[in-house]
Amino acid sequence: MIRDDKMIELVAPDSEPITPFVKKVRSLYEDKGVSSILVIGGSGDYFDVADTVIMMNCYKCIDVTNRAREIVAKWSKASTLHVSSAPFGNIVERYPRAEAYRPDNKVAVRSKSVISFGDIELDLSGLEQIVSESQTQSISAILEMIPTLAVNNATLSEILSALEKKIDRGGLDEIDQGTFHGGMARPRAFEIAGAVNRLRSKNSIVQKN
Repeated sequence: MIRDDKMIELVAPDSEPITPFVKKVRSLYEDKGVSSILVIGGSGDYFDVADTVIMMNCYKCIDVTNRAREIVAKWSKASTLHVSSAPFGNIVERYPRAEAYRPDNKVAVRSKSVISFGDIELDLSGLEQIVSESQTQSISAILEMIPTLAVNNATLSEILSALEKKIDRGGLDEIDQGTFHGGMARPRAFEIAGAVNRLRSKNSIVQKN
C-alpha cells in the first residue's frame, strides 16, 4: 500500500520491484476510469492523491479535504516521500485453457463457499458478495461451461461478456446444461471471475501481453 520515508532511504525506489498502490491509485482512475475508496486510519500518504478526504468523528462524516491538503503542503518539503503518480500500465490479457475446466464429472457444491471441482477443493469464502448456495451452484455449472466458451483464443473478459449475454437472453436455463436444476441464482461476473482466479489447477489461465 505504501513505503514510508525510512524504507525509501534504505531501499531506493529503482531497486524496489513492488510499486506501492499509493503511486498507482491516481493513474488507476485517470488511465482506466476506476475509482478507489480506501478506509485507512494509520497513513496520511494518500492525502497527496485523494480527491476527497472524509473523517469519522463521533459517528459523523466530516469533509476534511482542505485540512488534509494543508497538511500535505506543510510536510511535502520535509519528506523524502514523493507520491508522484506513475502511469498505470497495460492490463495483461488472461486466456482460460479449456482442458483445465474438464473435471471428469466430479463436481459437487459442498456449501456456499466450497465447490469440489475434479480433484480441487475450490474455496470461495473470500467472495463475500456470494449470498446463497444457489449462486454457488450456478458458478459451478459455469466453470464446466468454460471449455465451450474458451474458443477462438477468447480472453477471460470476452468469455464473461459472452456468458452475460447468454444469460440475459435465455436466463439461467443457459447454464443448467439440460439438467433443469431449480436451485440456481444468478451470480455477478465479478464472483465468476473470482472463482476462476481461485481455481488452482495446473495452467488454468495463460497470460499474454
